[in-house]
Amino acid sequence: MELAWGEDFDVLADVSKSVFARYSPLEDRTNNVPFADQVAQFAELGWLQLGDPSGVDPDSPSLATIAGIFVEMGRALAATPLIDLMTTRDAALLIDTAESADLAKRIGNGDTAVISVFPSADWGTSVSFDDGVLNGVAPAVEHADHADGFLVHAGGAENVVVYVESGPSIGVEAMPNMGGHPMFEVTFDNVPVLGDVLARGRAADRAVEVAAQRAAVLRAAQVYGAGLRLLDMTVLYARTRHQFGGPIGRFQAVQYLCTDIAVAAHLTSVHARAAAAALDAGLDPQPHLGLMCKQAGKAALEIVHSAHEVHAGIGYMVESNVHLFTDAAKRWQFDFGSAADNDAQVVAALDRIYAGDHS
Repeated sequence: MELAWGEDFDVLADVSKSVFARYSPLEDRTNNVPFADQVAQFAELGWLQLGDPSGVDPDSPSLATIAGIFVEMGRALAATPLIDLMTTRDAALLIDTAESADLAKRIGNGDTAVISVFPSADWGTSVSFDDGVLNGVAPAVEHADHADGFLVHAGGAENVVVYVESGPSIGVEAMPNMGGHPMFEVTFDNVPVLGDVLARGRAADRAVEVAAQRAAVLRAAQVYGAGLRLLDMTVLYARTRHQFGGPIGRFQAVQYLCTDIAVAAHLTSVHARAAAAALDAGLDPQPHLGLMCKQAGKAALEIVHSAHEVHAGIGYMVESNVHLFTDAAKRWQFDFGSAADNDAQVVAALDRIYAGDHS
């Protein structure tokens, strides 16, 4: 398997640089582009229509190509709803019904902002669907306060995916967090599902699984981009900060720390490319995804730790941009889960492969 980014990766990356400069706190901390304006711009650029997770359209850009956008999003440290919207669209396309296709089209055109609610068992809470209504609590849902509707993966007699529009019957409560991320707790209290169930059973689970896998690759690409930017900042500081008669970058200990950032970032890129290639080729991505998630979560910790070691106390000052990466890294570590979970995912996938099950 060739571990390379997609054919038009560089093209998308070049366009993304100028776009995300508008959102980057590294350029201007007063940047506060309204949610609706972000959605409108992404729709105008055609980004919300990129990729065909079902593999039906051979001309659709690959996941390894789309990742170019997210590398630059990470490099700019831009906080946008792009991954969330694309994940919902991917899940809708994978369900493959007339209703879900229409929903995917409206998301892609920027006509509606629909956020996925895929509760995690790790939180000890879930959302259930029985007798046509939703009940339960889903924590850590990003951008829920701006959602026009939610695509919900719920349990019950069988797992289902349903769409519900936002309204007073759905509670959205902010979850304060260290990084200031737009995370919310979404509560469904006897919320009626007015339309048909979009998917049931294995079809529902599979759509959510693949959409989440694609989102994980894009998040890892974001971590890779952030690592590249933080490496540039740290190397520059090591060259310009003078102590004991010269730049601190002349000391091997400082050089090792800069190298640690580079290695962590580039290893994340390797595993992200491998996972993207497997998903694009329709192969079992689980071994690559497990390794990618483990590495990306580890990198999120290592890149900021090494950068702070080089910058020392100034990295914690409000005037420094280093601590902004620390805030973002905490969210990324949460996204990628524990190393133990990722190890188990890799082992389970390898067991299936060695047993001759390539599904």
